Amino acid sequence: MAGDPSSLRLIGAILLISIGAMCLFFVKKNDKLEWNERLAAHLLCWTFIIKGLGNIAGNYTIQYYEAGNQGPESPFWLFFATILTCDYAWEMALMALACVYPVPIFRSLKNLKIAYGFIVGLTAVRYLMMILGSPLHTLVDLFGFYYLFCGLIWGTVYFKFRYMDDFRAKESSTNIANVAALLFIFIGGHILFNWAGFIFRSDYFLYIEMMSNLSGPRADYWWQALNVFLITTGLCILVAEIQQALRGNSSPILYIISVYFVLGLIGYAVLDGSGAPALWWRTGGSSLEATWITLTNSMHFTMIRPIIGVYILLRYGLFETSEEMKPKAKRMVIILIVITSSALLELLQAILPINEMFTAVFLGILVALGIGWEEKSFESLMNASKQMRKGLDARWFPEFPFPKSIYAQLDRMMAALILFILLVSFLIWQTETMYDWAATPKDWW
Repeated sequence: MAGDPSSLRLIGAILLISIGAMCLFFVKKNDKLEWNERLAAHLLCWTFIIKGLGNIAGNYTIQYYEAGNQGPESPFWLFFATILTCDYAWEMALMALACVYPVPIFRSLKNLKIAYGFIVGLTAVRYLMMILGSPLHTLVDLFGFYYLFCGLIWGTVYFKFRYMDDFRAKESSTNIANVAALLFIFIGGHILFNWAGFIFRSDYFLYIEMMSNLSGPRADYWWQALNVFLITTGLCILVAEIQQALRGNSSPILYIISVYFVLGLIGYAVLDGSGAPALWWRTGGSSLEATWITLTNSMHFTMIRPIIGVYILLRYGLFETSEEMKPKAKRMVIILIVITSSALLELLQAILPINEMFTAVFLGILVALGIGWEEKSFESLMNASKQMRKGLDARWFPEFPFPKSIYAQLDRMMAALILFILLVSFLIWQTETMYDWAATPKDWW
């Protein structure tokens, strides 16, 4: 199936949902977490599930769009509405996550409630505007606001703790800075690939639009501003990591973020002059540009995000890894290895004319190697340092009286939100709300 990346998108979506569901099981079993860690773990798992659902809808939206099937009764509008409704919930969960992890940014429960009230209120306004037929309105909807919200928080936390000189807190401050940087890459890694296009003002960056011809000039300007903010913050993190490495204080973040910027520079040579914006979903076709986007932007969406998320959950002790639970956790890792291997092979088939028999044999080899490697890697992650409070002032971690039942309530609310998303998307499709909105001039949007 060379040149057709739809299977890759679907496998990536299944990978996200599988990770979210399995990790949520282990998170709920862990009674040793602090309140902010438990809340963050639940939110992170639900972001996987919601984004996986949105990516499934995104795959079919792209297929209908490329086939030109966008009539008023086309399922294109059902899946397109599902993308937006899932993205609203995804943004809400990530902004809530940024408020409490890796460190709580509010010192009182009252302030945290106010922040969460704003986040929920913004999400409610977005759903209301969508039902009324006015989504993506720049000044009210603020689609993509989480880039700014989470980027500011995780960027600030990263720099604060990366440059902390207290030797007693070095272990904890390093872990906090690393988590903040990983979460920043988690949300914005696909945009970092476009940094050279921004610096050299290439068309493949300048012509990036929020929703192609479905968004107006103000919405597109807002989207460009968010892209510039993330790239600028990413460059600052890269400079900080290089500076710390020269002082003999290097961290894995230097190598991770360097890969994004090196590939971004190579991508400039590939994409400059192509005349097409570097959007993650533009992966169809056999051109060099489409192949490159498949290997970078789309790869981040389908595989790198779940890998980063699982790494954070495992490396920093966010789910139960007792002796009783370890065999189940290892089985989960094996399942993820199989799914990830399938995604890699689908990626190869999407860009190279490889025989399916060859990929089946290659899959068996990858799984065998992955299962052999899994034991050592799992133990390495389990034995790594997980300290985030040792040596730090207690003011960084205020204790809020959250009852344990609140986390079960959160799970039920998120499950109900998914049902709400599906219902709203179906009703919007049936009433042709999205189709009518798409036909509305958006010069003032």
